[in-house]
Amino acid sequence: MLPMSDGIRLFTRVVLPKTGKERVPVVFMRTPYHRETEITEETFRQYENDQFLCRGFGIVLQHCRGRYGSEGECIPYSEKERSDGLETLGWLRKQAFYNGELFFSGASYTASVLMLLLDEPIPDLSAICFSVQTESMYHRNYVNGLCRSFCGFEWWLSMISGSRPKIAADEEIYKRPYVDIMKRATGKDLPAFTNGLLHDRYDEFWKNDHRIGIMESLNVPILMVSGWFDYYCYGMSRMWEKLPEKTRKKSVFFMNPFGHGMKPDENADYVFPNGLLPPDRAAVWFESIRNKTPYPYAETGKFTYYSIGEDRWKVSDSPYRVSAAKTFYFRDGGRLSEGSPEEGSRSYLYDPDCPTHHDKHDAMFLMEPENSHEDVLSFVSGEFKEPEAFFGPIEYRIEVSTDCDDTSFFLRFCLVEDGKAYNLVDAVTTILHGEPSYKAKERCTLVFQSQPTAFFVKPGGRIRVDISSYTDCFHHHANTQEHFALAVETKTAGNTVYFGESRLTLFKDKKTGYPDDSL
Repeated sequence: MLPMSDGIRLFTRVVLPKTGKERVPVVFMRTPYHRETEITEETFRQYENDQFLCRGFGIVLQHCRGRYGSEGECIPYSEKERSDGLETLGWLRKQAFYNGELFFSGASYTASVLMLLLDEPIPDLSAICFSVQTESMYHRNYVNGLCRSFCGFEWWLSMISGSRPKIAADEEIYKRPYVDIMKRATGKDLPAFTNGLLHDRYDEFWKNDHRIGIMESLNVPILMVSGWFDYYCYGMSRMWEKLPEKTRKKSVFFMNPFGHGMKPDENADYVFPNGLLPPDRAAVWFESIRNKTPYPYAETGKFTYYSIGEDRWKVSDSPYRVSAAKTFYFRDGGRLSEGSPEEGSRSYLYDPDCPTHHDKHDAMFLMEPENSHEDVLSFVSGEFKEPEAFFGPIEYRIEVSTDCDDTSFFLRFCLVEDGKAYNLVDAVTTILHGEPSYKAKERCTLVFQSQPTAFFVKPGGRIRVDISSYTDCFHHHANTQEHFALAVETKTAGNTVYFGESRLTLFKDKKTGYPDDSL
């Protein structure tokens, strides 16, 4: 029970390898999720931490403040999280077992609590492995004017309550105004959470974070891991872009074909036979840095990604260094095709209080047939004659109008194989995000992108786009100009998509290669 300067004691477990050495390198981890206070060999195998131990690394594993074995109050991303980590590093450096070589390992929030430390000089830090997390919470919480999962409301609730709550179906909690959602769930407000709801545009609030700017100055090699279907995919891709060239050349980025858990969903409709990464990727990464030997699983300085539908790993420089490959126009009759624009339009009604469809938002799940709901417009391409691989974001340019002061548009891109459509990647925007001076019934053009992806269309395959205004992973837009968290009244919107120049653009990788078979 390691005491902090304010007297709060944090559960801190030291596990040393059976090497017989008095001083060892240390992998430092802080977590709010590790329930066990009695850690056995079986526990470490479960969390794959034995991969570090068998390679001679010691482990310092600490429960975050207010979680499981640690005392105090848990407030995610707080200054206390940062000071607890820095104080623990100060303690570690005085321990007889520590040889002066420090390694950071974390995924999701366990990566965030270590990111908070990186704006301080850490001269003994040798290498990092971070997975499914971003240094900018704005990019996790907001996409083109829409709020994702109420800024992670249920996760926040689980952190402050100690367990994952079962409230998803509780309509009283999710009623408007959304600004009171925490108060309705717990009986009191939590400003650390609510402030994130109220700052729905990038401003000083989001910049007041110790993680902002850490990638631009990072000088130690980092192994990054994300998934095409993870909500941190965009944020981590931008982190890779921000690395200094010198640091990126000695780093690695993996993009697997899974979501936040980085493993197959047991209910998935589509499988990725070769999609799993080696379970010892972090331990082998740290070992290669220590021994100054090549990393066997990937080429340093490269972005190594899985191509969906092709079932292959490929190598590139970045998911954003791409070139335009194909343009498909939206056409009457629900068609997507190349060629010249055609005039026409389609309309639908969107009622935020009663959307007629409740679609799955998990990726590569089987979708319903096109035009299955009256508030969804489906567009399908003809069959591809030749196999084609695409890479990067999907860019949309759509001309639209609404009879309300604002509304949202949600575009779902599907890969169609053997007549079955699978959700590949979504894109969302509001009108006001693209046209801040918009007036009801005007026509305007919105240009926006999905997060990056990589997919392969086989001969006979098709692509499909469903246009609507609702998805269950973002807030239901009220169709007014009032702040989404403060809005109480809603309107039903009559939304129209005009064809003409409305189109999508697919991209290809400028420099595609293949890693060796060791992966």
